[in-house]
Amino acid sequence: MIPATEAARIINRHRDQAVVVSTSKALREWSQVSERRDLDVDLLDCLDKAADVALGISLARPELKVLVLDSDATLRTNPSVMVTTGGAAPPNLVHFLFEDSGHRSTGGIPIPGLGGLDFASLAREAGYAAVHRFDDLEDLAISLEEILRERGPVFVAIRVFHGPDLPPYPNRTMAQSLATVRETLSAE
Repeated sequence: MIPATEAARIINRHRDQAVVVSTSKALREWSQVSERRDLDVDLLDCLDKAADVALGISLARPELKVLVLDSDATLRTNPSVMVTTGGAAPPNLVHFLFEDSGHRSTGGIPIPGLGGLDFASLAREAGYAAVHRFDDLEDLAISLEEILRERGPVFVAIRVFHGPDLPPYPNRTMAQSLATVRETLSAE
């Protein structure tokens, strides 16, 4: 298993100018390590829609790389987005799934049936162009640069654990973060 903060750090190191949409516990860790908060969309208002928002951005702006940092607890409430993403086939989208082995996304309460879901297999069946799974930090660090060059949609399942002291959620709404991203992109 990989510390979620370290997974976020590795993604940040390789993100370049990508727009990043994050939610749930992944958002809490991401907001602490991101070096381009002006290109980050924070989803606090509708946690299970991170992949939908990322898909919309990737289709509207095909010249941009778009990353989504999702959580297994939120994706399980909206798995149909995987079929929509696979069907739309945006070549610029990378969907990271933080598989929370300690169930911190749900307050430590295991969700019945969640442990048996194989999101990587679901992504493959839904039509993602490439699917990867990691539970070792070094393997993720070595592979990520090449993965981000693959034609998408790409799905990357990362088995993570969250430390006992999670950082707070960022202090901005989805609307505020989207406005910041729009302003940044229009200035470039």
